Amino acid sequence: MTDWDLIVEQIQNAMQAVDQAHEASEKLRNHTTVETFDEFQVQMQELCEHLSALKNVLDHTGAYTMDELVDMLSQMSSGKPAAYRRTQRLGS
Repeated sequence: MTDWDLIVEQIQNAMQAVDQAHEASEKLRNHTTVETFDEFQVQMQELCEHLSALKNVLDHTGAYTMDELVDMLSQMSSGKPAAYRRTQRLGS
């Protein structure tokens, strides 16, 4: 799986987190209890984590693009991905 596939997966995960946070906010609005408030906080924290990871990738798209190209060239020439990257591998 390439970094771009993982970026798409991160986008999908963030979209699911938005849906889950929205559901939790609706529950909180309609039935305000300590439990629904706690659930809302958990869902919002998860959403923040997904969005932060996605923002990091979007802030460094040039570096991810370059690393992806270097990986492909290395894979073609040596059969192995590049040993050095400027960005963290998304799958690790």
